[in-house]
Amino acid sequence: VARSMRMPNLGLPPFHNFTLGELEEATNNFDPVNLVGERCQGQVYRGLLQSGSAVLVKCIKVKDKHSPKALKQHMDVISQLRHQNLVSVLGHCIVTYQERQKSSTIFIVFEHVTNGSLREHMTDWRRKERLKWPQRMTMSMGIARGVQFLHAGMTPGVFGHDVKIETILLDESLTPKISNYRIPLPFMAETANGQSASSSADPEKEDIYTLGVILLELITGKQITSESQVDELKLELERGLSESASALQQAVDLSMRGTFAYQSIKTATEITLSCLCKDPSRRPPMEDVVWHLQYSIQAQQAWTTSGNLAFNSGNLGLHK
Repeated sequence: VARSMRMPNLGLPPFHNFTLGELEEATNNFDPVNLVGERCQGQVYRGLLQSGSAVLVKCIKVKDKHSPKALKQHMDVISQLRHQNLVSVLGHCIVTYQERQKSSTIFIVFEHVTNGSLREHMTDWRRKERLKWPQRMTMSMGIARGVQFLHAGMTPGVFGHDVKIETILLDESLTPKISNYRIPLPFMAETANGQSASSSADPEKEDIYTLGVILLELITGKQITSESQVDELKLELERGLSESASALQQAVDLSMRGTFAYQSIKTATEITLSCLCKDPSRRPPMEDVVWHLQYSIQAQQAWTTSGNLAFNSGNLGLHK
């Protein structure tokens, strides 16, 4: 992991090698009541450790063509999945079953983030009221940094995460955390529907696109459930950019009116549209996305410092 991308102080306990007994106790013997769902790569259960910490336990079945040493090497990589913008890994347990066809189950223990998803916050008007442009911009950067860490903060990088607004969880301070990202286990068994974790021809560029969809929803405030909606909202933003500052202001979420600098929203809109290019080869690399979002934040901070931020309809936030 690149040193610049390490997060040494996340407030997390040290990575722990759990016993099967500890996880059975935490999940009440994997009681179906505690089954959160069948997600990408395996079943997930909620649990409670003896320490009182709430956790999620993902159960992954693997084809056992690998030695215990190979399994351990991959778990060493997984132990690095600790970042302030990921639902971080707290520990693991490997159980090998000596049956006719030898197999193993890997239990991966994650922190449990319980303040709801970004989608829930964006569709509940009371919660949404707290998410003005400065908050959404900070969240956008956090999500982008989480994806960047998965792509470049580990060797090899991990791609093809199908990041969605529903799988972005928020902690109590509204820090976004990517959940349900792909675990780097190349020797995994197939998932329940018989598909591999990522079927995209270019999973890196696909991650850029799905990030763009999240940014589009944060900018427009509109819930996106189809590709046709993505196309419609893209056209609205493209028209806004080409016409005037007031036209772009009309295309963004009205509940943010008066809370954004024009240069900040313009920069964020431009990089969002680039992420959403139909041609994957024209989508920007992840470092460019982060750079533009950082510039957008700096433009917002400069504008706010100048005393422009006003939560009222008289100030449309269009000063350049």
